[in-house]
Amino acid sequence: MSFVSVEFAILITIVLTLLAFIKVAIVRKLILLCASCIFYAWWDWRFLGLLATVTVLDYYVTRFLVATTSKKKRDLLLWVSILVNLGFLGFFKYFNFFIDTLNVFTQAWGWRIGTLNIILPIGISFYTFETLSYVIDVYRGVAQPAKSLLDYAIFITFFPRLVAGPIMRAAQFLPQLESGIQINLSNLVEGTQYFLRGMIKKMVIADNVAVMVDQIYSSPSVFSSSTIWLGVMAYSVQILFDFWGYTDMALGIGKMLGIELPINFDLPYTAQSITEFWNRWHISLSTWLRDYLYISLGGNRKGKLRTYVNLMITMFLGGLWHGASWNFVLWGGLHGLYLAAERLVLGSKPAQHSWNSLWAWLRSFLIFVLVTITWVPFRSPNWQTTILIFKKLMFIGIGYKVEWYYVWPLIAVPVIIVGGWLARRFEWKWPTLSVQKSYTPAFIMFELLIVFFFSPLNTSPFIYFQF
Repeated sequence: MSFVSVEFAILITIVLTLLAFIKVAIVRKLILLCASCIFYAWWDWRFLGLLATVTVLDYYVTRFLVATTSKKKRDLLLWVSILVNLGFLGFFKYFNFFIDTLNVFTQAWGWRIGTLNIILPIGISFYTFETLSYVIDVYRGVAQPAKSLLDYAIFITFFPRLVAGPIMRAAQFLPQLESGIQINLSNLVEGTQYFLRGMIKKMVIADNVAVMVDQIYSSPSVFSSSTIWLGVMAYSVQILFDFWGYTDMALGIGKMLGIELPINFDLPYTAQSITEFWNRWHISLSTWLRDYLYISLGGNRKGKLRTYVNLMITMFLGGLWHGASWNFVLWGGLHGLYLAAERLVLGSKPAQHSWNSLWAWLRSFLIFVLVTITWVPFRSPNWQTTILIFKKLMFIGIGYKVEWYYVWPLIAVPVIIVGGWLARRFEWKWPTLSVQKSYTPAFIMFELLIVFFFSPLNTSPFIYFQF
């Protein structure tokens, strides 16, 4: 079930209506859990069993963790949770990938292992990281276990963020749930504005530039280098606004229900360094990788060489988290290489220039170009497309003329990039109006009209649903 569907509109209307009239706390929680299960089952009801299994397992693992003081038992419980959760993720997402990779080496001897017809459970990468962070936090003593299985099940299955984040920590979510679901006019008005803002980013910007991006990446050989450059830069805009749009919709739905979800993007293309980019891009994932992988590997505490190795491992695995493909591994490895080189040259905290300085704009532009080029393996369907597009970006071959003057990328790319810099320089923010403002209904209607008139007829699936 997609946020931009009639089915979801019906679901959220029923949920809000029921929660508005029913005040009994446990009944409200059951309504929320049922809605989350319906939302998830809409794709494939069979995977509700998998979701229920990891939910029950990790709930009781944490109960046993706080009930014992034996370090051996605590370590055993932790590793049971980690191995089971990563085992499910590894099987459903990476089994065929590893078999295909192994076949590359064994086919020389005439051996070939068959793959399985495995359906990837939607959202498994996101909820696996949430269950792991919950168990690890309880193990470390930095979080308390949920007070009931119902509370924990709502935390894991909370439908606004279930299939594509943001990745949330139990310490952020459970206290809000315990304080009670808040359904009021103020939350509904603010949540509606967040949701419409997300629709504009997704349907008006991302889906319109996707028309060119899809054509470029499906047939790069027929386009000139200049056109390829435009298409590659358009993908930078598409992936940002597609995922940012989803996050804003999730934040809006959470707000309607009285639950605050964490911000996941903060003008990432205004970053003056790769380090800053990752502090602003998919923030919930980058902080998860930092707290549970990079620091666990030793972080920067074991010398410079080990720090660079830890950065590379973290980003390699971060790339693999996105998808079972060597293209994603390459994308993550390149970012690991950038981070290691940046730390080697500029130190752990690269200098930030004032936005009154030309250097800030120049550095931000260079980082944007570097990130844009690095998106190529992330978007390409295979190695051949990646190599061909890289060649075209270096103007290897004939073709400097832009053959396709598609209006949306020609407008969106410069406006989005320069607009982001100006927003950063002057601290502009998209307004969220309170219910007390007399012109708030008119502003909401204005956002609705933008979506209605400028959205394409066919919307594309959210990019991060595949992860």
